[in-house]
Amino acid sequence: MYQVNEPIVENDKVSRTSAGGGAVQGDSTVSMITADADDRRGWLFKKTVADIVSKFNYYFYGSTTSSHPWKLKDLKSLHATCSIDSWAGLSSAPFMVAYTKPTGSGDASWYKSRIAYSLTSDTKILAGEHVNLYWGTQPHLNNNSRYIHLDGLTVEGTADPDEEIFFLTLHSDSAAPLNTQILVSDLGFSLNGEIKRNIKLV
Repeated sequence: MYQVNEPIVENDKVSRTSAGGGAVQGDSTVSMITADADDRRGWLFKKTVADIVSKFNYYFYGSTTSSHPWKLKDLKSLHATCSIDSWAGLSSAPFMVAYTKPTGSGDASWYKSRIAYSLTSDTKILAGEHVNLYWGTQPHLNNNSRYIHLDGLTVEGTADPDEEIFFLTLHSDSAAPLNTQILVSDLGFSLNGEIKRNIKLV
């Protein structure tokens, strides 16, 4: 008799001010990431300096924390629940990235490949609207927010399906205008239908 295993669903949370939160924020401009004044759950990024370096980079999967070498072909979906509070074009919007592990041969940079998933210019979205951005298979999230697929694709490197996933991330655009404001409340992914993870930012 064969037993079919159900997908593993994890509803974790990470505090902005904890050590785990620091790891997720990584090389972000941490001073611009705060709690929301209106008490919305999540981490609020507000760009308070008119430059081309201030941004957030949220790392929500790293290969060093996995006992299994998951590959690009295993990545079934990515998602981020967020609110883009100020809209001045696509540079105001966050985007998701899959980095693959360098091999020492033909690497694009400190990674083998970089695959970015983003909104496109024909996306209809309201400033301040709470939405579920996703790539791949639509996740089933326990909220009433609208789902918007990330149709934009930018590839650097070979992006071979057998390349090992290094990091999964959500970023703001460093070229975003002054006063860009993005609230992110959830991040997650699905790997081969075996692991489905949703991480709440608190």
